[in-house]
Amino acid sequence: MSPRIKHLTVVSVMGTIVILLISIFVVKISSTVPAKVDSSKAPVVKTAKRTRVTFIGVVKALSDTTILVERAVKGKVALIEFILDKPAEKIEVGDKVKVSYIKKEGKYIAEHITLAVNKKIIKKDTPKTK
Repeated sequence: MSPRIKHLTVVSVMGTIVILLISIFVVKISSTVPAKVDSSKAPVVKTAKRTRVTFIGVVKALSDTTILVERAVKGKVALIEFILDKPAEKIEVGDKVKVSYIKKEGKYIAEHITLAVNKKIIKKDTPKTK
């Protein structure tokens, strides 16, 4: 082999080694640099919905900050105490009320309290035709 061919072979091998070392170095750097996140494309984190519950019961105790309501479900009676944001107006002990509430941090918070109105269903006699 001529000295020129030996020289080209050595240069080619050295060039290949340099290219491999550079690619390994680039991979190590790119794996340690955190990727930039585009905030407009970031996933949206959904917050849990608050479930509002509504029921009808009888007021057993009332103050400016709390209301105690008796609720009957399937023959069982339960007393539930609710926290009020503002004093309940026009509501007295013994009234039948409709309470909409949420449960937050283990406490029942009344969102809306209204007097319940008894609805009468009137049946009308209608003649049957054959």
